[in-house]
Amino acid sequence: MKAERPAVDKLMADLLYTEAMKRAEALLPPVKPAFDKTNNQTLVQSCAVYMDLGQAYRMAVETADAAGAWEKALEYAQAAKALSLESYNGIKEPFAQTVTYYTQAGARAQQVLEENDARIKELKGKSVLDPGERQELDLALGVEKEVTDCAKWVKFFQTYLDVTKRESEAFDPLVKVMEDKLKGEADQVADYKAGKGERTKWVEAVVSSPAYLEAQGDKAGKARFLYRLAILDPASKKVQQQLDVLFGRATAPAKGKAKPKKG
Repeated sequence: MKAERPAVDKLMADLLYTEAMKRAEALLPPVKPAFDKTNNQTLVQSCAVYMDLGQAYRMAVETADAAGAWEKALEYAQAAKALSLESYNGIKEPFAQTVTYYTQAGARAQQVLEENDARIKELKGKSVLDPGERQELDLALGVEKEVTDCAKWVKFFQTYLDVTKRESEAFDPLVKVMEDKLKGEADQVADYKAGKGERTKWVEAVVSSPAYLEAQGDKAGKARFLYRLAILDPASKKVQQQLDVLFGRATAPAKGKAKPKKG
């Protein structure tokens, strides 16, 4: 997925939103991979796969939104949220237990070190150790390593818990944005009395009013606006003409000359 991001970003920068969406969609698997709960190793692997897939869905949301395919964008955002929730719920209990285990094991090992601190310092300070002392120091060094290893594993599994929890909430804004956009649009169509709630009639009215297009700001904003209208009414020649003009494939039709007023 990361390897494809630059190519998709380039298409987006060039305002080739439909092509970018197709490229992003090609990264989505036809069937969702199973979340393997066999052991901690498979949980880590599945979690990594789901996080990577979540980013692929995020890219699909961004490109579909730009290409005017808002319904698809919402679908992808919801799929990403479901994936991230499944991932977090899959590791939440076992990883929390693992963190507790290593925390307690590390605390026990640390207690042993503290109780034998003076003796360990004494052994470490000797330049020559007899076999018994060497064995005693090796055991102490093993306990020190256990403290370090336990801390490492606590951090490792806690990081996965923190990241997946954050991911499980990260797609909520995306879902809401797309839901709000679709609802706002539906309300506008419904409020257009002259079209009696028909989307194609609303598109006709909107695309025929230059003020709507100008309100979209820069070329990217206008492209997004027109791509959305094209999704709502693929047969609209006016929308296609505006897209052709925007991208330099056609020239804007000349405005008619004003008729002279009668004296």
